[in-house]
Amino acid sequence: MKATPQASASVVAGAAGLDRMALEGRDAGGFSVMVPAAGDVVGQRDVRVAEEGCDSVAYVLSGTVVGEPASTRVREAAGEGAAVTVVLAEYEGQQAQRAMDDLSTAVAECAGGFTVTVNGDERKVGKAAPELAPEGADQAMALGAVVERNGAKSPVKVVVFRKGARVGYVSAVPTDKADEDFAVPAAVVDAQLAKLL
Repeated sequence: MKATPQASASVVAGAAGLDRMALEGRDAGGFSVMVPAAGDVVGQRDVRVAEEGCDSVAYVLSGTVVGEPASTRVREAAGEGAAVTVVLAEYEGQQAQRAMDDLSTAVAECAGGFTVTVNGDERKVGKAAPELAPEGADQAMALGAVVERNGAKSPVKVVVFRKGARVGYVSAVPTDKADEDFAVPAAVVDAQLAKLL
């Protein structure tokens, strides 16, 4: 009989920490938070990118992570005309900072747009542009893009922040007709940042 591999103590401790830090209930004012069904969670394996070097941007716009975290927790928040996906990721060593750096590089290289397929559904990502990032984390960045899917265009906004070895990925799409000022809801970002810090 083969021995069952044991998770390292640091990974187990990190997963427990993510459980405490993940949003729940009504942590974010005006939003209801839920744990999505496993089959509804987008993973890197579900995202395919046509243009080389754009993977990191495609991942965050699709509601998943950059790099190879040791553990993740996913939450969905709904309210105030937005559907928000929040992914908390715990990395080992310097991988969290590397994920942030890779994303920053990809945003610069893929600013002109690219094509991505998510769960077999092709989407065209227009110009991806950096936006104002929140303060209070070790690193933070934000970006926005217009994504065309089945002939309809919609903005997708993302905020990513790092504290130590943990990274929070917050992506949002409008559930109502979006105006030019649509952004990742501050209530969700602030609530998750507070729990992460």
